[in-house]
Parts: sequence; C-alpha cells; structure tokens
Amino acid sequence: MQGLNYYILDSETNGLSSISHEINEISIIRCSDRVQQTIFIRCEKPQNSSVDALRITGKTIEDLQNGISKEEAIVKVDKFLNEDGLTPAHRIFVAHNGNFDRKFLHALYKKVNKQCPVNLWLCTIELSRKYAKEMGLTNQRFNLNSACELVGIKKVAGAHASKADARNTYLLWKDLVENKKVDYLPLIKTIPHIIDIEQEDGGLDPDLMNY
Repeated sequence: MQGLNYYILDSETNGLSSISHEINEISIIRCSDRVQQTIFIRCEKPQNSSVDALRITGKTIEDLQNGISKEEAIVKVDKFLNEDGLTPAHRIFVAHNGNFDRKFLHALYKKVNKQCPVNLWLCTIELSRKYAKEMGLTNQRFNLNSACELVGIKKVAGAHASKADARNTYLLWKDLVENKKVDYLPLIKTIPHIIDIEQEDGGLDPDLMNY
C-alpha cells in the first residue's frame, strides 16, 4: 500500500486490563530502515500487577519501578514517529494481537492527554489465521511463538521482552506478506485515537494465555 509508513509495535504490560495495568516496555521498528527503538517505562502502580503477568515476563515489582516516566516515553515515541514527516493517517502499526497493544498504547497516551499519532492498525494474529485457513490448517495456536513456528521462522531469542518480540513480529509479517503472499490489505483497520471517550479494557493477550 503506497504512501504509508509501516511500524512494528510490541508492548509488555503488568497485566491484561488497560484500565488497571500499565505498559512497562514498548518497542517499535520502523520498517523502512529497520531502525528499532525500545523504551522501558516506570509503572506508577506496580502493586497492581497481575501475578501471572509477572511470572510469565520474569519481572518483579522492583523491576517495574525502573525506567523513564510515561511523559518522557511518549515524547520519545512521538519524536521517533515524527521523523517520517507523515500524518497519523499515513502510519500503520503492525502488532501481534493489535487490539491488545492498541488499547494499552491509547491508554498511555490518554494519561498524558495526547493523541496517538498512528491511525492504522494491522494484526499479525489475523494475518496468521488467514494464512492457516488458506493452507487448510486446523487446530492451530496463534500466539507469537506458535505463529512463527507455523510459517517456519527462525525466531530471535527472548520471548516476552518487547525488543525480541518486536523483531519476531517483523519477521512474521515480512514472511507472510512477501513469501507467503497473504493479502493483508483487507485486514488493515482505521482506528484513530480519541482521548475523550471512555477507556476500553485491554482484553486478552494470547501471549499470556494458554490456548
């Protein structure tokens, strides 16, 4: 799709609800030059963390108190994105379980009273499911690890760390689009960030769920 800049997004959180929990890591890859930015964000209420999230990500309450503030994080993200000189309507975030990452990212922006400067979203879970259906494959799992195995990707080590997960999402997206020739354009969704609406719950993150 011409005229768009694609960015891979991965976030790590201390739970499943974008209302009660927070992003503690965020990593973005600019696909045009594969430059990656990874940011560690200090949680304001680490005591609210889900026990399961801490177990799966291998983090402690003390770990969540490290990093920069949410305000500093948004400044860094905006600066990185704005280097392309485009509008939000010409940027697309590609994420594995895009609904989950989107709701948490929008919640983070809302906390600093700013709008997320990306309007388009593409979920690689949906893309992986489309590929599996086209191939007649059933009973598949579609968390990031399983999706990479489905298409035969040699993964970067470091599950449940945003830097590695973003890289694996990039590899998955590139393989599905360029090698498997899956038509991803119908799966792109336009979801502008509106900060004055009621905050959504984060839903389920398949990388934290056993399905």
